[in-house]
Amino acid sequence: MAASEILPSHKALYLGANGDIAILDMGPGSPYTPQNSQSLVRVRYSGINPGDVRHFWMGMNSFVMGYDFSGTVVDSGPSSPFSPGDEVLGMTFPGHQRAMHAGAHQAFLLADPYMTWRRPADLQARWAASMATAAQTAADALFNCLGFGLEAAGVDGNSTRGQALLIWGGSSSVGWAALHLARAAGFEAVFVTASPANHEALRAAGAARCFDYHSPAVVHDIRRAAEDLALPLYAVFDAVGAGLGIFEPPRARVQDFSRSSPAVAKLCLADGALARGEARLCCALPVAQDADWTFALFSRKGDMQETQHPGWWQRQDKVVSWLIDNHESAWRPLPKISVVDTAEGAVVALGDAFDGKLSMQKVLMQHPLR
Repeated sequence: MAASEILPSHKALYLGANGDIAILDMGPGSPYTPQNSQSLVRVRYSGINPGDVRHFWMGMNSFVMGYDFSGTVVDSGPSSPFSPGDEVLGMTFPGHQRAMHAGAHQAFLLADPYMTWRRPADLQARWAASMATAAQTAADALFNCLGFGLEAAGVDGNSTRGQALLIWGGSSSVGWAALHLARAAGFEAVFVTASPANHEALRAAGAARCFDYHSPAVVHDIRRAAEDLALPLYAVFDAVGAGLGIFEPPRARVQDFSRSSPAVAKLCLADGALARGEARLCCALPVAQDADWTFALFSRKGDMQETQHPGWWQRQDKVVSWLIDNHESAWRPLPKISVVDTAEGAVVALGDAFDGKLSMQKVLMQHPLR
């Protein structure tokens, strides 16, 4: 398909100014012509994330939704590193009133070269559509915010040898990705919290110990496990940021911070770790109530963080590129992956993801939506 050709009609999911999700008919003739280094991608699958809806509560609206995608390049700009026929996976940048061509929840999009990767032939397209956002966020948490290294990817940092890591929310997409990257980085033990029904799958993926975050004894149990293994716990990644009451509807904003996942997870640290400056804390949401926590971003590219933290986006890119190249040994998708192929079903799934109803599950849209 040349850029000058008319794209066939397709459906897109649009986030309106009032937060409602509309089903738009995009075409025929949607003017998605790749410029410079862009590539026109025929989307096969797009991945649903909580951020698809959450970003409305962060002040973003009036755009085609969706970030994760896998598909086929059908046209490319003159300086694009991709060619028609290339199978790719990737993600797109968020933004208030961003260009319509940037949304992944439609049958065609324009992809920028950064955060777009060639899909290996042995990596299923549906699996590929579930990787990028989670892997990028987990990479930022472990190898930027917490400062560890991943030698296999050429990323230097603090040694993981003899170290334990706690991942709060191990059955979330980001927590699942963090578990895989932590095992690849060589942590001595990775502790995770999750609902008991998900413990078996987490242990199979490499978790040393699993804990029920609902248990009133969860802090005691985690600290006891670290003591039993003689591995003082200094590093925590909260992959969910539950109970913070931010970037949510007003009804959910009145919270007791002491019961939030960052507050509880922090109690699991080894005695004296904070006083000695040994503690490292990172959360997938900003923790305004506690300055000891850093905030993991899905990308360090293209914003003020790139200036404040030079080299961080390159570290993310190295890690995710390595993970894609080594997916056969270093990655497995979430145990439950389901696919919706109707626009109405996709709207329901978007709400379920934001409301936390998907436990150790990834829902994909198959395009074109009916």
